[in-house]
Amino acid sequence: MIRFFTLMLTGFFPAMIQAQSTTNTDTTKNLAPVYVTASRLQQTAAELGRNVTILPGREISRFPVNSLDDLLRVLPSIDVQSRGSFGAQADITLRGSTFNQVLILIDGMRINDPLTGHFAGYFPITPAEIEQIEIVRGAGSAVYGPDAVGGVINIVTKTFAARAQQTKTTEGQATVQRGQWNLWNVNAGGFRQTEKLRVGGGVLINTTPGQALAAPSTQRNDVDLKTYSLSGSYSFTPKISLAARAAFDRRDFNAQWFYTTSTADLARETTLRNLYQGQLRIQESAKQQTELQFTHIYSTDRYVFNPSPTFVPSNHRMQFSLAQLNHFMQLSDRWKASVGGQYDNRQIQSNDRGDHTTWHWGAFGILTTQTSFGLTATGSLRFDWDQSFGRELVPQLNLSYSPLAQLVVRGSVGKSIRAADFTERYTSNNLPGPLSAGRNIGLPNLQAERALNAELGADWMPASGVTVKATGFLRNGSNLIDYVSVSGADVIRQTGLTNVAADRMYRLAQNLFSVQTRGIEVELWIKKQLSDKSTIDFIGGYTLLNTASPVVSQYLASFARHQVNSSLVLTAGRFNLGLTGQYKVRNQAAVEAINRQLTANYKVFNARAEFAVLANVYVTAQVQNLFNEQYADILGAQMPGRWAMGGLRWQFRKN
Repeated sequence: MIRFFTLMLTGFFPAMIQAQSTTNTDTTKNLAPVYVTASRLQQTAAELGRNVTILPGREISRFPVNSLDDLLRVLPSIDVQSRGSFGAQADITLRGSTFNQVLILIDGMRINDPLTGHFAGYFPITPAEIEQIEIVRGAGSAVYGPDAVGGVINIVTKTFAARAQQTKTTEGQATVQRGQWNLWNVNAGGFRQTEKLRVGGGVLINTTPGQALAAPSTQRNDVDLKTYSLSGSYSFTPKISLAARAAFDRRDFNAQWFYTTSTADLARETTLRNLYQGQLRIQESAKQQTELQFTHIYSTDRYVFNPSPTFVPSNHRMQFSLAQLNHFMQLSDRWKASVGGQYDNRQIQSNDRGDHTTWHWGAFGILTTQTSFGLTATGSLRFDWDQSFGRELVPQLNLSYSPLAQLVVRGSVGKSIRAADFTERYTSNNLPGPLSAGRNIGLPNLQAERALNAELGADWMPASGVTVKATGFLRNGSNLIDYVSVSGADVIRQTGLTNVAADRMYRLAQNLFSVQTRGIEVELWIKKQLSDKSTIDFIGGYTLLNTASPVVSQYLASFARHQVNSSLVLTAGRFNLGLTGQYKVRNQAAVEAINRQLTANYKVFNARAEFAVLANVYVTAQVQNLFNEQYADILGAQMPGRWAMGGLRWQFRKN
């Protein structure tokens, strides 16, 4: 690790410093003013010492995407492994993490489902409500708690966001598209702000009977996905405000070969998710602020592996409740601090996994200082207690240094942890036996995952509107949880289960001995005003990953060794054009019995063209999978081929 970082410092960074010496110093405005609310310290992206992506909510409609997980696919260094069409389900990974090692927040409050990380992409929020999306790569457990191993995704909404002033604003948007295979795509919502009141809401719908799946399947990739959200906030005084949200997510979709490669798999899945959030913000003074936040999530999942009476459907009902407190203090011109804690409860009632309740609490402190010579140092320390893994002390140190106006050098070292979810601990434990071969089986006494993380990188702005980022990272993980093929006899020995056959092979959840992940991220961001009526926005990213483990496991084998994500948005007068592309190189795999394979690589492009027929009304034409690539992210879960659609988009804003 030391040699790697030394090479980066002595070879890469000096070259950048020399190259930028003749550039315009005004470029600093592209990076420094962007605040990361998830930092809990009111820090800018330049001060955080991390590789951070900030995507404003107003830009989401410009991308040729139909769901939020589709949007994440095109952002640098995020590996979204999708199952099905239009956001049916997606595993979100960062820096070679497993899908369980990414923490999802809405307005700083965790929403990860206690059943499984497969549901991380079920965002119970609509695009119309989003102020900005923040992606903080790397370890974050010292601030956010368990599960922030690969990174943190925080969705900041307009009603909950802290704003310096309450100017009167009314805005709205609506996109309605009709497509092949009887597709309906609806994305609509609005936001209203007065001096004291803010109200926002929206709806996101994707529904289609789907394309026919390749033989031997007789199914279609049909989906019925609906999300509704409504929120509001009221400022009683200039110092006290109260916010609340209710959001509802409903999904029904074909799930054949989403989780297994069994020839008996004819799966269908139906999920429900209700999100309720509240927030009390007290601005004691310009230098102190307290936030008290609450979250409650009620969710259900019905998974029918095969409609035959021989197979028992899995029915799960989950609840997650969270209370957290954060107090920010501006101690002086150069010192800031934040202290707080959280208390949460995870519950499940399941005919497959049983009935279980797990309590957790944590307390944290963060301290940051800025020196006169451009160095920002941020230290975090957190103590967590969880019924499943006991006590953990989690430290982290972030450094950010700006030796020149156009350059920020950053580094971070820290620990991260993750607790096993209810699926990893109890899946298939309660089903009648003997279980068929190849089933995943949970291990109740799994230990917490632990990882030591280090990263070093830089953000360089060689010209106005241009940012280049480069980051090298290393993660040494221990006790990593994944499924490993073992005999039924081993399952009986380790769990005492009586519903397995000793002579069959199963995939048992286990704590692997160790895993080392190394990688490099390189990004290019261009945002240019070409003329009074034309602009160009380009995002490009390349990620190189290498993971070493003595054990061959189910999910570690699915990461992309090489990945390129890109997007291009052009505006010229009344015409808008959006293009996105993704290229992956990963391990090959195949299952002849179901005629499915993971190719060694794939490339997928999406496109949308718009023309303004009126000042705020656009005619749209969009094509997903432009070149009809035949591919899958998860072995067995075939992704859709070319899919064309078109419609109208309307937007307005009035101050």
